[in-house]
Amino acid sequence: MATTYNINYDDARFQQVEEEKQEALDNVNNTYNSMINQSDKYYQDQIQAAQDYSTTQQQIQQQNTDLQIEQINQQKDQAAKDYTKEQAGSYVDWQKQSNNYGAKAEQMAAQGLAGSGYSESSQVSMYNQYQSRITSAREVYNKAVLNYDNSIKEAQLANNSKLAEIAYQALQTQLELSLQGFQYKNTLLQAQLEQQQATEDRYYSRWQDVLNQMNTENEFNEQIRQYEQNFAEQQRQFNEEYAFKEKEFAEQKRQYEQDYNFKIKQFNEQIRQFNAEQDRLIKQDAIKNKLEVQELELKKKQIDASIEQTKKEYELALKKLAQDQAQWQAEYNLKAKKAAATVSSTSTITKDTTSKVTKDTSTSGGTVTLSNGKTGYSDAISAYKSVGGTSPYNAQGLLDNGLVKKVTYNGKTYYYGVAATTSSVGVTAPSIINKIGLAGLPLK
Repeated sequence: MATTYNINYDDARFQQVEEEKQEALDNVNNTYNSMINQSDKYYQDQIQAAQDYSTTQQQIQQQNTDLQIEQINQQKDQAAKDYTKEQAGSYVDWQKQSNNYGAKAEQMAAQGLAGSGYSESSQVSMYNQYQSRITSAREVYNKAVLNYDNSIKEAQLANNSKLAEIAYQALQTQLELSLQGFQYKNTLLQAQLEQQQATEDRYYSRWQDVLNQMNTENEFNEQIRQYEQNFAEQQRQFNEEYAFKEKEFAEQKRQYEQDYNFKIKQFNEQIRQFNAEQDRLIKQDAIKNKLEVQELELKKKQIDASIEQTKKEYELALKKLAQDQAQWQAEYNLKAKKAAATVSSTSTITKDTTSKVTKDTSTSGGTVTLSNGKTGYSDAISAYKSVGGTSPYNAQGLLDNGLVKKVTYNGKTYYYGVAATTSSVGVTAPSIINKIGLAGLPLK
């Protein structure tokens, strides 16, 4: 059953992701809103330009038509003037011919035709000619006026048609520009939505990364807590065993000393007794008791030899005790190392969280010590080089190539070997772990 950790969603990293997401969304919206506004302005300007062009063309067309109609009206006015002039000329000619005192009347009088029927007939003919000229001039004038009026109407109709064509073309252009602007705006809006969604997805992934990182940190912290708890228990047990063994060695040494002192005391007592007996025998009769005295001297030498032998055995026993103690100390240290490896191996993280753990950016690397007492930094770098690792040859190199992980807990920095990772330089983590013992062992 998976362990559930409490997550602080008020963590500054979540807030940072949210702030950066909002800033990114603002940038997306500002960019696309600006593009949309510029696009709207561009197409509005194009529509207005088309309208202005249409208005100008209509004005030019209207001016041309007005000029054409004005010219027709001028011709029409000239025809009216010509008609009036013809009327006047016809009247003047008729008056000249019909004047009783004119040259024509004198000529007829000279011929004797004055007052005759021919004279009357001539007057009627001149009047009819006058009326015919007026009628003809009026017909010509009326036809001309009709033609001019028709020309004006034709010009007006052509003008209206041309104006309608210009307006239609302008409207068609405006509609096309409006459609293009609408389509481009929709494209920008769609792209804006896609960018917004992509931004949301990107920062949701980053939010999940933060969540995974915090879960990883919690997992690390829990494993470190368990490790320290287990290690403390192991240490307590080892301390108890160590204290018991030390007490046991001290008791053996005390017993050796007690036995030695007891034997020496016995030997000294025997020597004292021999000396007392020897003195008594000498005082009684040295010559008579010579053999007994010599026998006592021999026993004293034997006791001296026993004392020397006892001292050697005592020193040998102490030496043997010291050797046993040193051997036990070595076995104890080895057992402690194995226990530390066993405790920490139960806390090894197997999931790949390299990208979720903040890497050490130091370049010096510093000196770190393995929990088994070895200097881990130099050993790690040496092993890293020996299996083909590339520079930088420091803690950063191990981190960058995914061979170790770093986490800080309660003010302590731990570096963990990664048991199932192949580094970017083609070096497998186990090849380093087997050399420097990083498999699950924290570098303190």
